[in-house]
Order: sequence, then structure tokens, then C-alpha cells
Amino acid sequence: MPAPDLPPPPTHTITQRPLHVHLHPQLTTPDDFAGGVVIVIDALRASVTMTAAIAHGATCVIPTLSVEDALAARDALAAASHTPILLGGERGGVRIEGFDLDNSPLAYTPQRVRDRVVVFTTTNGTAALLHARHAASILVGSFANLDAMTDAVAHDPRPVHILCAGTRDLISEDDILPAGAMVERLIGMGRQLVADDSGRLAAHAWRGALATPGGVVEAMRQSRGGRNLANIGLGADVDYCATPNTLGVVPVFDLASGRITRR
Repeated sequence: MPAPDLPPPPTHTITQRPLHVHLHPQLTTPDDFAGGVVIVIDALRASVTMTAAIAHGATCVIPTLSVEDALAARDALAAASHTPILLGGERGGVRIEGFDLDNSPLAYTPQRVRDRVVVFTTTNGTAALLHARHAASILVGSFANLDAMTDAVAHDPRPVHILCAGTRDLISEDDILPAGAMVERLIGMGRQLVADDSGRLAAHAWRGALATPGGVVEAMRQSRGGRNLANIGLGADVDYCATPNTLGVVPVFDLASGRITRR
């Protein structure tokens, strides 16, 4: 905590297209996002998997906080509609028992998800989406839709917040790297970083990864999330999620309906 007798901080107000980066949901409150656009990044792997589902023809993705919530949503949808429903998600990186799909974007092929509703829960990503519930608009971002995402928000007059999902209670480099790539692009398109240094740290991490042997893919492999996935034999997912612009769509989470659809 800062000293209780500090004077007010110096004024540093950005009024034109401000850009915020938040390194973990626990460093924010839902009210911080009120009136703004939030890009939620869970780069390994929920953001990419949800984007793959939407890009490959899923009717929608319904994110839920818990396994119990997912089962309840599946049952309610089944009672109200004849649309085929898939349960997708993970706990500890692996498919939840009884679910149709795990959290690998490679599994969400057009043949598997087209014209289906995907009810989805993961350890960090879906929780971060729900944490941003007071935002005016909630988007799902990653390396996979880097250009589409930055183009979508570059000139939005509202504040833009990039929210990194983290790994459980910890900050994750694998989320910070795509956040840094977005920061670099958005600054180049005229957005302005706020006084907090989180965005600058993310941009430095991104540029550092580009300059190292193996580049961004190797940096993602060496991140906490990358190491966790490699330990359970899912290194191919890391490489896919580290590749920019494989999925050129912008998924939007509508809190009122609880559904993620294509923008």
C-alpha cells in the first residue's frame, strides 16, 4: 500500500481513444470497465478456441463459470431448442469428464462445430469474460485474430481495455505477449496509453520476444501456460495459438443473452 499522506498523483488524463492494459483480473474491478470496450485475452487457449468455434460456423459459444453452470445451460437449451449442443472446456488443461470437446482449438473444426451451440467453461478465460460484465462491449482476442481485433477497435471513441486472464491467481506471459502486440499496433493507429505502465511492459515483452532466438513461438512455449501444456503433451496447441492471424474474426460476448457470436 502507498503511504497514507501522499499528495494526489500528477494529472495524466488521456481523453482521446485511451488504451488500458490489465495484467490480471484481480488487479481490476468490474466497474473499471464501465462504458469501455474490453478485449479479453486467454491466449493459451480459451480465446483461440472460442474464436475457432465462431470462425468455423458454431451458432454461438456460451461461456460459463463452472462445470455445474455448463451442465445447467446445456439442459436448459436442450429443453428449449432443437439446435445441437456441444459441451466444451477443460480443468487442469484436459477435457472435463462427460464433455464432448476439450479446450484445444484444433478440435473445433467446421465438421465438429458448424451449426451447433458450444457451451464452454475453462479455468481462466470464461471467468475473465464474466469479470468484464460492466463493459459496454466485450470482445475475445488473441494472436489468432490480432489484425482483425486491432482494426475493430482502433478508432472506437470509447476507452479500450485489454484484460489478460492470467493462470489461476498469477500473471501469465502467454497473455502479455499478444497484449503487447495489440498495444504496438493500436499505438501505431493513434490510440494513447494511459499513465499505468502495464501497457508499456506488455509492449516491451512483445518486442523482446520478437528479438530472441525462436521468436514469439518459443517465448510462448517457455511461458507458464506453455510449459503447463507441454507437460501434458499439448505443445502443438501452443504453436497454433502463437501464430498470428489464423482466424480473421472478432467474437463478441453479449452479456444479456450470455452468448458469444461473430461481430
